[in-house]
Amino acid sequence: MRSVDIAVAKTHKYASRDSGDTAEMVERPTGGVSVVLVDGQGSGAAAKSLSMMISSKAVSLLKEGVRDGAVARGTHDFLHAYRHGRVSATLDILSVDLASSTVLVTRNSDVAYIIRGGGSARCSEPGPGPIGLYRHTRPAVDQFPIEDGVTIIMFTDGVVSAGVRAGVRFMPLAFVEDALRDVTDALTICDRLLSA
Repeated sequence: MRSVDIAVAKTHKYASRDSGDTAEMVERPTGGVSVVLVDGQGSGAAAKSLSMMISSKAVSLLKEGVRDGAVARGTHDFLHAYRHGRVSATLDILSVDLASSTVLVTRNSDVAYIIRGGGSARCSEPGPGPIGLYRHTRPAVDQFPIEDGVTIIMFTDGVVSAGVRAGVRFMPLAFVEDALRDVTDALTICDRLLSA
């Protein structure tokens, strides 16, 4: 019997009560789960409202059985039409699809994710950028077979920009390879990455 271990860790944005980041999980109607991660443009209450609206749209489409790539495009089209190309958001969808026995990573973000398995870790290529701005924006889609021991770590730009103001850039891949080498529990990985 296989299991999927999913965790989310989040903190407030510096000097702001609200963050534009939203994470939601939904069960797929054909079997499996999807995690939707949205980072709305800006900060504060307006960014939070934007990210909640985007994640709600994506989750509703996933619940209806729409494929991940079409969910990303449909969510983009919705935001582009609603805000007339003036507002952006990043959108990442991580799905464990039991119908196809694959893991899908569908992204409209320029933040890479980390995939670890087989004793090594690597960063993905940067994605195509956010949704909402340009009419024909398309997502990047990566697909992997479901395998034991594979870990995928996704995060928003807050992680990769941590320490920049202090002149010390945080390197998530180096941290995963060093401090999290033998850690497999999803919640521990999230908490330690966020603490670092």
